[in-house]
Formats: sequence, C-alpha cells, structure tokens
Amino acid sequence: MTRPQRMALVGALYLVSNIGYSFLFMTLGTILLGRGVPLGTVAAINLLGMVYFGRFLMAPVVDRTGHYRRWLIGTQLALVATLVTIAWLDPADDLAALLGLLVVVLVLSLFHDAAMNGLVVRILPESDHGSANGMQVASAAASILIGSSGALLLYSNAGWTVTLLALAAVYAVPLLVLRTVTEPAATGTVAEAPWRTLAGYFASTRRTLWALVIIPLFGAGAWLGTAGQPAMLLGAGWPMDRIAVVQSVGTTAQLLTALVAGAVLSRVGSSRFAAVAGASCAVATAGLLPLAAGDGSFWPTAAAMVTMSAAYGAQLTWIATVSMGQARRSAAATDYTVPMSIEAVYVTVINSAGLWFAATAGFTWLLVVALGIAAAGAVVAPLWTGWARRRATVGLAR
Repeated sequence: MTRPQRMALVGALYLVSNIGYSFLFMTLGTILLGRGVPLGTVAAINLLGMVYFGRFLMAPVVDRTGHYRRWLIGTQLALVATLVTIAWLDPADDLAALLGLLVVVLVLSLFHDAAMNGLVVRILPESDHGSANGMQVASAAASILIGSSGALLLYSNAGWTVTLLALAAVYAVPLLVLRTVTEPAATGTVAEAPWRTLAGYFASTRRTLWALVIIPLFGAGAWLGTAGQPAMLLGAGWPMDRIAVVQSVGTTAQLLTALVAGAVLSRVGSSRFAAVAGASCAVATAGLLPLAAGDGSFWPTAAAMVTMSAAYGAQLTWIATVSMGQARRSAAATDYTVPMSIEAVYVTVINSAGLWFAATAGFTWLLVVALGIAAAGAVVAPLWTGWARRRATVGLAR
C-alpha cells in the first residue's frame, strides 16, 4: 500500500469508531425524552454504554486468530444489518427490542474496534505512526459528531428511519476501502489463551506505567478542566445555543489540530511534543479560571474553551502514537486497545469525580487542581518518554 492509501484506510476505519457509543450516550436519550420516555428509564439505558468499556477484553480473542481484515468485514456487515433492522422500529413503542439490538451493536463494536486497532498496527510502518494517529483522532472526533449532533439534527428533520439508515450507510464506507486492502502476514503470532495475551501487556514495566500512570497524569488536567464547563457556562448566564456553537467550534479545532499534530509529532519528537501539548492544556485551564469565578465574558471564555479542545486533540494524538509504538506485532489488537480503553475509562471516572469535587469545593478549586495536574503532566510525560526510550534501547522493555 502507498502512504496515501494507508492514511485513507485509517481515516475510513475510525470514521465509524464512535458512532454507536455517541449515538447511545448523546442522542438516543434526547430522542426518547422527546417521545415521553421517563427520565429514570433514560438514565438506566445510558448504563448500557458501559459495555463499550470492555473493548480490551475482546482484543485478545481477536488477536488469537490474527485475521483482522476478516473480523472487520464480518462485524461491519453485521453492524449495517443491525442498524437497518433498528431503522424500522419505533424508538418508544418498541423500546425493549431497540435496547436489545443496541446491545448487539455495542458488542459487535467491541470486536470491530479491536480488529481495527490490530490492523492499523500491523499495516503501518513506524514512520507513519504520528500522521496516522492524527488522522485516527480526527476521524474519531468526526464519528462522535456523526453519532451525536449530526444524528440528532437529521432526526429532527427527517425522522428515525432515515437517521438510522444514514448511520448504516456510514458504516459501509470502510467496506469500500477494505476491498482493496491486503493484510500483511502476522509475525511472531502465538495462538495462546486470550488471558495470557492480556496479561502479557502488563508484563512490561514500561507499558504498565504508561497505561496506569502516565496516561491519566497527562490527560487528567484536560478531563477535569472540561468536566464542569457546561455548569460554569450556564451559571455565568450563557444561553444553550451559544454553548453549543462554541463547543462545536472546539470540536472542529480538536479535529484540525489532531491532523496537524500527527505530522508535527513525527518531526519534533515525542518528548518535545508532549511538553508543548501539556503546557497548552495548562494555559487553557488557567484561562478558564475567570469563568469559574462567574466571569463569562464571551471572547476570553470562548478562546480558553477552543484552546482546551485543540490542546486535548494534540494530547490524544500523542497518547495514541506512543501506545501504537509500544504494541507487539504478535498482539497488535490487545496492545493498542488496552491503553486506549483505559484512557476512555479514566475520562469517564475523572469527569464524574470532578463534578463531585466541584459540588463540594467549588469550580475554582476544581480548576486549580486541574491546572496543577496539567502542569505536572507537561513535565513528567517528556521525562517518561526519555526514560522509556533508554529502557527500550538497552533491551529491558518487552
């Protein structure tokens, strides 16, 4: 494959990576509430999304066969068929059947995403890691827009059936690209028990520290900094339409930053890039302190929000690139999926903890803590990168 073909493959695959998850968490609840479904029922339905956090448990099963392209084609066909079936249901009157099929969508997505991660690790040379992960982050952000605001906008204008058929059509896009892809032969693949493959990830001190310490330290500043944004904006008198517009601009900035960041990362090096991305997050967090005190002046607040989104796009690109670089070719799906799944769990937990802390200590203290963590991450992440590189060089990391 040529480099443009590899980038097109990554972009097409990750374009569907978050559609099911974002539709369930961000769109379905709004639709059901509009159809008169009780709030308590909608809240319980959101718990189904926890299924998606099990991606790392499915990855070793996918690695055991090693045929990632086959997994992708099979799960994508099944996802298209399931979404087409859902399209003919009434979301309120057929709620039980709808929820059952949505669980099917989420479970299929677990295997799909693990195979997707495995294929890109296997197919990409190291020189493509930065640019490919920038493309990955950008496409994943676009998939969230498709499954959330895009789906809701289409639903409000065209109805349920058209919306679900449109989502199914998006899932067909990667199939068109995969038709021309020849998967490279596996190297060093061992058909071991899935639990051994998963345990093998944590057999490396370098990978264990990365997944359990460095990722949360580097990302927690942004997660805490954004946790209370909606409440702070509403408290400062911002109307909901203004919040939506600025958040959309922020998501667009994140998408574009990820594309640029991937190319820059390959040129400036991992340590320097991590320092700049972490420092940018700290600056954006500091810019939100007036909002926490009740000053919702539009331009300073909007600038801080957009900067935060852009900085996180760069941070996530760095996290994805380092995670890919540490993946064993014989366990590609597992080694790339584990840290990215752990990152998703941390986002959920730390966001919830941040809201609880804000309710107890106030938004100003929440941002002060976020600023301190962001600054620490900007220092520790580059230091860890140098340590990990030296450790790998002397052959101590597996």
